[in-house]
Amino acid sequence: MGRFLLKLRRRSLRTINKPWGGNSGLRFRTALIAMLIGIAAAIAAAILHDMVALLEKCGSQIKNQNKWYSDGIFLIFPLLGISLSYLIQRSIGGNRYAKSLSPLILALNRRRTNIPLRDTFTHVLSSALSVGCGGSAGLEAPSVLTGAAIGANTAGLFGIDRRQKMLMIGCGAAAAISAIFQSPIGGILFAVEVLLPGFSVSALIPILISSAVAMVVSRAFFHHEQVLYFVNPEWKLEAIPFYFLCGIFCAAVGVFVIRSVYFCTAMLKKYLPAPGKRILAGGSIVCIVLAIFPILRGQGYAFIIQMLEGNMDYLVKDAPFAGKLSIPVAAGIIIAAAIILKAAVSALTVESGGDGGIFAPAMFIGAFTGFAFAKLVNMTGIIDLQEENFAVIGMCGVFSAVLRAPLTGIFLIAEVTFSYILLVPLMIVSSVSHAVARMFEPHSIYRKALAEADLLTDDRDQEMLRTLSVRVCITTEYTSLSNELSIGKMRKIIEDAPKSECYPVLNDSGELQGIIRLEQITPVLLDSDFAKSMLVFDLMDSPRWILNEDDTLARAMSLLEKSKLSHLPVNNVHGKFMGFVSATDIFKLYRGLVREADSY
Repeated sequence: MGRFLLKLRRRSLRTINKPWGGNSGLRFRTALIAMLIGIAAAIAAAILHDMVALLEKCGSQIKNQNKWYSDGIFLIFPLLGISLSYLIQRSIGGNRYAKSLSPLILALNRRRTNIPLRDTFTHVLSSALSVGCGGSAGLEAPSVLTGAAIGANTAGLFGIDRRQKMLMIGCGAAAAISAIFQSPIGGILFAVEVLLPGFSVSALIPILISSAVAMVVSRAFFHHEQVLYFVNPEWKLEAIPFYFLCGIFCAAVGVFVIRSVYFCTAMLKKYLPAPGKRILAGGSIVCIVLAIFPILRGQGYAFIIQMLEGNMDYLVKDAPFAGKLSIPVAAGIIIAAAIILKAAVSALTVESGGDGGIFAPAMFIGAFTGFAFAKLVNMTGIIDLQEENFAVIGMCGVFSAVLRAPLTGIFLIAEVTFSYILLVPLMIVSSVSHAVARMFEPHSIYRKALAEADLLTDDRDQEMLRTLSVRVCITTEYTSLSNELSIGKMRKIIEDAPKSECYPVLNDSGELQGIIRLEQITPVLLDSDFAKSMLVFDLMDSPRWILNEDDTLARAMSLLEKSKLSHLPVNNVHGKFMGFVSATDIFKLYRGLVREADSY
């Protein structure tokens, strides 16, 4: 049955792809597939958006009921969402369910493009329950993962090769950002900066198409508008020095966000390894913090809008301590909590069992960071800064510091808030924040864990060599020797064998005992006295450096440089000798990788 379905799929692919012969036809097919991906990603984003809105409405109705149990249910509503989200992840998503973009970034870096079909809907269901029920996280990472899955599976349906399939994954990710944020340029730049940094500009036309189509479908059929539409006043020339200072302030907050997320994640995994305990304890902490600071609930976009409009009463109205303090004091406490606690509560929401991303929390923290910075400067009387403008550029600054995507930050914030008038301040704050944050935290929040585990590096050569294992570069043509052979017999074997620089010495089980390097033993071979009295055992070198067939070519190159040898032996997983790897062969393969990368 499986063989029949495989033949049927191949026949269907030939039929589908037959009309698209030639380069022009292939380009047209790619454009059509990009459009399909954009439509599907927009529909998925709309479903996610509407599910979250429905759950938030249910939560509000529960809270507004004058029942003795309504406050209790509303209090534990986030815990319920986290629990249901975890059940979906494990029952549908499987054990390898990824809630972060880090695995996707690593997979694309390794040229791996297979994404399970179930990922086209599991992230939608899981994140909708987490965020819709009050969990403090964003919807952007789940949307990107959903869009990437749509792109990969659509490409697989049409039988597209690996290189084009990576491009289709970028199309899905860009379309998801475009649809959920109403930011087509931000979606394109995110795909380029974060997911596919090695692709050339000319290869990104399908991503442009997909992002634009997703935007049109989202607005035309689902009537979605900008999340944070706000009319900003024109920026002042005398405020430029304070934009630089705000960039430094945002960089410090961004580094704090990254480290607090990783700290909370590590503590949960260390002290609460069992999933049930983690859901109960972590979810309970989230519920308590949200009860004290309701401003941290959900994505937080509504609170940003109220802050931009100067409505401080809205920020403090639901806080339990608001009635006991004056509005300025209560607002100050709440703004400080928004900056300090949002990242930790978001990490608790996701790592306890929920699902969500860091996009919205980073923008939320950035808005209050910029606002607080301007408010503090204004209190000194030095200058009168426009607090609403600094709230917008603060979003860009923290976003750039956390995600290390400065261009995405500039245009995403400009499109989301419709603040194109602030492009110059956005450019200043984004570049300063990005540069300063790199001094203290070299990697983005997505790449930090990968870099610390030595899975990812900024070195382009190393990254290319890490995409392939040693087994693709093994020379299996060799002449083996026995350690009990005399030098005379060994000389006879070497003369009759194909020319080689290294000869492995193996035992009866095929295990490597030593290596004979021709350049080292040539004087001995020419001396007849030595040939009569010595054995191979006396001349062989013990193998100090041995590679495994699953090692990367990056590790092989590193050991070749360290050992200053031209060849290294390779064993399989059972410890049996397989062949040699040479620096010359690796370099030839590397040149092929460079040509392939340049063709992107």
